[in-house]
Amino acid sequence: MGSGDSPEEPYSYYRHLKANNIIDMLRPLLQSNGYSLRLSDGKFKAKKLSPDPNTPWIHIKHAQGFDCNLWHNIIFNIVSLKLPPGKQFVPRHCQSCWKVVVKPKTLQQLFNLLELEKSLGLPSKCGIEVRPEVHGLYGGYFYNRSHADGLKCYDIVKKAVSENEILSVLLDDVDENKRTKNLLLKRACTEFEHTVGRSDKWEITNEQVAVEDLIERYFVNENLDLVQQEHMTWDIKQRWIEWAWQNGDSTYSRYTGDEPLYPAYVTYHQPELLIESEQ
Repeated sequence: MGSGDSPEEPYSYYRHLKANNIIDMLRPLLQSNGYSLRLSDGKFKAKKLSPDPNTPWIHIKHAQGFDCNLWHNIIFNIVSLKLPPGKQFVPRHCQSCWKVVVKPKTLQQLFNLLELEKSLGLPSKCGIEVRPEVHGLYGGYFYNRSHADGLKCYDIVKKAVSENEILSVLLDDVDENKRTKNLLLKRACTEFEHTVGRSDKWEITNEQVAVEDLIERYFVNENLDLVQQEHMTWDIKQRWIEWAWQNGDSTYSRYTGDEPLYPAYVTYHQPELLIESEQ
């Protein structure tokens, strides 16, 4: 052995098992009782498939080839987040996701954005922002599979917003570089940057590819294109209006016949004004 050589690491059957133990890796899914192992081949399969009744989003069109549940909710949330700092990773497919983001300031703008998304017919969604890590009350997202496609989509959406009487004012708010603050192009999900770091520094390692290949091999892909029926969007829109009321957005009244959701309480300050008003 030369002076620059290093001895090969001895083979460990235990280490091999641990690295490929998909059951242990995804045990939280089994313990939550949401998934089971399919009898025919032992693959992970959701026990019950149904639309999320608590979603704040109305989906206009699903992006083909996106499996956000597997990539974000399972690979990232269940596997990546358990790794020590510096080892956490953004799923490789998520790194090819580019979103055009529209940030309405009022409920009226949100409803206008909903109609704009319908008219464009692009993969998109919009709704109230209930995530604590996201600044703002409302959001709209257009999904793309590359940076180039994201830039094209940005131009399309910007033109449509500029021609909308209610939404065009969003373009007036710019940063010190004259770039729009309420219409922007970003990469993947916000949570990834908060955990892993800047999106322009992300990498795809051989280790993560091996893990992702393993998970995808033993997961049942239902290939469903879920559609939100009208009665489901009624529930979401009602919660939009309630959210606006809770957060002091006065444009809620446009959808309630100018009636408050709850009556005003009795007040007792400045009694001299009360006396004057009674005279």
